[in-house]
Amino acid sequence: MKKSAALTICAINYIPKALVLIDSYLLHHPDHTLYLVVVDRKVGAEQINDVLKTRRLKVIWVEDLGLNNFPNYAFMYDIIELNTNVKPYAIRKILNEHDVVVYLDPDIKVYAPLTPVFEALETAAIVVTPHSNTPVMDGCKPDDMDLLKFGVYNLGFIGLSSCEESNLFLDWWSDRCLQTGFYEPQLGLGVDQKWVGLASGFFPSFRVINDVGLNVAFWNLHERRLSQHQGKWLVNYEKELRFFHFSSFNPNMPDQIAHKQNRFPKGARLDFNELAIAYATELLSNSNQQIEQVPYGFDYFEGGVYITPALRRFYAALRLSIFAEEKNPFSSNSSVMKFAKRHSLINKNNKPSRRHTFQDANNYSFQIKVINKMLRLLLFVLGPERYFNLMRYLAHISSLLNQAGLFSDKP
Repeated sequence: MKKSAALTICAINYIPKALVLIDSYLLHHPDHTLYLVVVDRKVGAEQINDVLKTRRLKVIWVEDLGLNNFPNYAFMYDIIELNTNVKPYAIRKILNEHDVVVYLDPDIKVYAPLTPVFEALETAAIVVTPHSNTPVMDGCKPDDMDLLKFGVYNLGFIGLSSCEESNLFLDWWSDRCLQTGFYEPQLGLGVDQKWVGLASGFFPSFRVINDVGLNVAFWNLHERRLSQHQGKWLVNYEKELRFFHFSSFNPNMPDQIAHKQNRFPKGARLDFNELAIAYATELLSNSNQQIEQVPYGFDYFEGGVYITPALRRFYAALRLSIFAEEKNPFSSNSSVMKFAKRHSLINKNNKPSRRHTFQDANNYSFQIKVINKMLRLLLFVLGPERYFNLMRYLAHISSLLNQAGLFSDKP
């Protein structure tokens, strides 16, 4: 009998939500070993162990994975980037002790055994699912244009069997993620996800599973309908729902589907509502305010000063040059802290920055009108040719990774 394992990864504050995945996976795969990699500092470890002690799983702290130069990665990547970029390395470590490993994002719930996945892994080294099986260009988000930015496959799920090819894949994928796993769509980078779009050309045993019961989410609801029959959830009235990916889901507004989409208005999908309300109830029952309010440990210098997103990007751009000798960028006396103070890269209020989405543009309509007027004036002054080339250059330097030339001084 094969030794099978599953893995999920999250920060401390997300653990209560991950419990739904943990419980649902073990319900349908009681003989599998389940791992949780906690990407955070070891604060409140005792309280976390109390929450998890009734679950049959193994907890690994990210600092115990054995990653070389880990503080550098923890500083250059934000919470989402670091969670995704350590994924291949963690899978590689666990796959050394198992025949099959399945990774699932913590905002997933399993509704039935992942039989199609394990059947595919009998002959494939790597299995993934596409974001969708059918094209969509209806003027709503997300559509095919968005998938060009975010990736063909959704890496909230991946399955691997133990073999030489999967090890080569994980080594390649891990290297790409750790070195260039930024979320920078303007550079063609999308954390761990975009890289795997190249994998089918590099690794012959790479398999795409198009089963509509796998990885159902807001990005493919245009092609999938949910229903119940004899106590089981079905997709398109025939395939069993294996797992639903509740990405960008708000348990306090379960009929909203996800804030990263605008294809379905609130309450428009009654088939989704019933599933979502039950999931929201589970999330709220597992809620633990004390854990959920734990700030992300790698968001701060050791002295408690908040690390701004801009500072992270400039550090990433300069880490092999002016910061090459810095072993612990988190130190309050580090060259990075001195650099941040000198170049006003510290927030005066020391508060974390909010992550914006495409819908936030509606809140800045006046500012956008002013910018548009300035651009019209610039077009008039420069003329069409120079204006066109300037816009191409601005697209290039819109990523802070390409702005290293702003700083020529030593820290």
